[in-house]
Amino acid sequence: MIVWTDEIDHTNTLPDLTKEILRDVESRLGVKLPESYIELIRTQNGGFIEQRELPVILNGLDDTIVIDFIMGMSLQEGLVESKNLLKEWGVEDERLIAFTGDGHYFLMFDYRDGVTPKIALLDTTVEKIDVLFDSFDQFNEALSVSETDSFVGLSEGETLLDYAQNLLYSEVTSEKTFGANIWLNSLDVLDVKELVVELLTWMDDDTLRETAISTIQNTIISRRLRQKELIEAFFSSLLKRDDAYSKQCYEETTYILENGIDPD
Repeated sequence: MIVWTDEIDHTNTLPDLTKEILRDVESRLGVKLPESYIELIRTQNGGFIEQRELPVILNGLDDTIVIDFIMGMSLQEGLVESKNLLKEWGVEDERLIAFTGDGHYFLMFDYRDGVTPKIALLDTTVEKIDVLFDSFDQFNEALSVSETDSFVGLSEGETLLDYAQNLLYSEVTSEKTFGANIWLNSLDVLDVKELVVELLTWMDDDTLRETAISTIQNTIISRRLRQKELIEAFFSSLLKRDDAYSKQCYEETTYILENGIDPD
């Protein structure tokens, strides 16, 4: 079940939803959005949720995705950005509307079979779309509490840096990936160089590589990482690998940098 957090999300939390915005967004998208999604967005117009896990198949293997935000809607941001977002991954069908995702995957409202959307998963690694649920309600009910929700927060007197470092350098994989996520979302106060240097050491670890790649890519594209030596080290690590995901991330990131594209 989706539950909003109190954590501020300047990227995804939009001004309160109004009837006029809802009408205009639905008109622009050419769809009627699910009522349960609308009710959720009325309470908070997008942003961080308590982390939830969803079992899926990615790249042909059983996997679990962690969902930590839901897109809201406005006339310029949120759902209306779906067309351009999905187009970057080769999806041209405007009947698919992304509402969350991290680059490895996107979850989408799927209107290909009618006016009531199903929920579909786009696996960007293999460019494959699978229908997972018949409705947004079914999707919401299927979410389970993420293991990372059981992690204890900051102790009294503990700094955010101490907390993030303890997780990032933990010996437990799930804690390490959670620490990377906390650090990424706290880069206004935490050092990007320390995060990326540590993530580069994960590139040869099969269990951590995808987290390392996606997090470093996010620091470059969304968090404006500009340390040349770190970017070059990241690209060098990607080029050493011959898998489709590494190649895709390299091509996408270099294209954005070379063409000065603003991800916002």
